[in-house]
Amino acid sequence: GKMHMSQRSFDEASQAFFQAFKSYDEAGDRSRLRCLKYLVMASMLHASSINPFDSHEARAHRDDPEIVAMTNLVQAFHNDDIQSFEKILKKNEGRIMDDEFVREHVADLLRTIRTQVIMRTIGPYTKIRLSKISKSLNGIPVEDVESLLVSLILDGKLNGRIDQVGGVLVKQAQGAADTGPSSSTSDKPQVDVGSVESRNTASIERLIGALAHLTDTVSNAGPRSSTFHHQQFL
Repeated sequence: GKMHMSQRSFDEASQAFFQAFKSYDEAGDRSRLRCLKYLVMASMLHASSINPFDSHEARAHRDDPEIVAMTNLVQAFHNDDIQSFEKILKKNEGRIMDDEFVREHVADLLRTIRTQVIMRTIGPYTKIRLSKISKSLNGIPVEDVESLLVSLILDGKLNGRIDQVGGVLVKQAQGAADTGPSSSTSDKPQVDVGSVESRNTASIERLIGALAHLTDTVSNAGPRSSTFHHQQFL
């Protein structure tokens, strides 16, 4: 189970911890409670909609003093109740954090529930202020909200962009065409073919006129030039 957790294969970890829990439970070994804690944690990190305490084996231990904090924690998790979730963590810090393995994954647990709350909060909106999302997450810094949103966008779970100047998340419809520079020609220079042709025609006409004038000038100067040369050699 711990190996699967290190690989972030939370579904496989949940199954492994459940099997270990059942084995210890059948043997009457107190290690079953530690495995049950890990099972609850893995199921939350997997964002499973199934409550581990719904199983007959786990339900019998949900009110155990060692487990009750995890029982309340998973309940708050499934309700997307971030306020209660963080209160339970703080209130039971010693009981939960005394296990090094659980302590290593608390940050991941917070990130997972915050992600769920974000998706629920932004659901009805096409535009929403980051400050509003922050309030729904117990007032965490806007910078942390941006970090969570960026992860969701990069993971393909959210189609949108962040307007950092305006402090707004702008959602885009799924399957919307890319309007970025690579697919748009709006920033390319538009050539007015008619205007170019008109200018070229006018230039040619001016050139023909100039050539005609030059020809006339040369023709008129021709006889005088011949007379001049003739006088020189007399």
